[in-house]
Amino acid sequence: MQTTCPECRTTFRVSQDHLGARRGLVRCGTCNAVFNAYDTLLPELEEAPAENAAASLDDPAESAEFVVYEPVPVPVVGADSDELERTSEVMLAEAYAQADLPAQAEQIAATLAESSVADAVTLHAPAAPVPPVATDPTKARESEPDILLQPLPTKPAQPARAWKALFSAALATLLVGLLLLQTAYFLRAELAVFAPDTRPALEWLCQPLNCVVPLPRQLGQDAIAASSLEHDPEQKSRIRLSFLLANRSGQTQAWPRIMLILSDLREAPVAQQVFQPQTYLPKGVKVSAGMPANSEREIRLDFEIGNLVASGYALRLDYP
Repeated sequence: MQTTCPECRTTFRVSQDHLGARRGLVRCGTCNAVFNAYDTLLPELEEAPAENAAASLDDPAESAEFVVYEPVPVPVVGADSDELERTSEVMLAEAYAQADLPAQAEQIAATLAESSVADAVTLHAPAAPVPPVATDPTKARESEPDILLQPLPTKPAQPARAWKALFSAALATLLVGLLLLQTAYFLRAELAVFAPDTRPALEWLCQPLNCVVPLPRQLGQDAIAASSLEHDPEQKSRIRLSFLLANRSGQTQAWPRIMLILSDLREAPVAQQVFQPQTYLPKGVKVSAGMPANSEREIRLDFEIGNLVASGYALRLDYP
């Protein structure tokens, strides 16, 4: 592994033991700057061919050499001066060019691991580039300990409160339901005309609200299929009005008012009479039930006109 000094940009070769001595704190041998080697680790270089590695082993002059420098204690917050003086120095091995490199490296690692280092490890850049030692990559990965970086303490996430989401959903459903009920209340007549199948439900909803779903009022003048006006032969002041009222629509309609207009020979109106449904319908017929769809009803009315002379008449349908 290699790391770079952030102050002077000098590159050093470090091992896991160097990093573990002070949790990654090392001292640059060039500018004496103390930094965390974990933050400036460089990517692993590709391993050199075996021939180059063998040549480097034979040539001890090209091997890396660790130089022992007098360590400089790193100030620790809250530590006593006596404890700082008693901090042990990091002992680095001498050059391991004359010995077996893997064995020497293991000895150095064991020495560093056993010593309780309180100061930062001082690193020095090698005089010449050190070629990587040819080793089995599989064994190297198995033997080399992993670098464990402790994550920064984070604020624990607030637990999700399912009851808040449930309450919001219930409240939204209630508001939508109230909106639909309000719309149905104010537009109940239009809804009953547009969708006749909803009339029973609307009437059921109106019971606790003490409201009424009015019947459609769509009978036109063509609802009078036939009519006649006759004088009583025995009493000239008495006349009989007969007409046929038909509901050709596909819905139950409200009973209309019947307006009778009498006219003279010049067709000028001389009298007018309005008959309410309660007047022209026979007893036993419920006015609020309306006129059934696709039905007809023959109606006869007898009334007095007195000395009024009328030669013509007209019938009109009207709703209050």
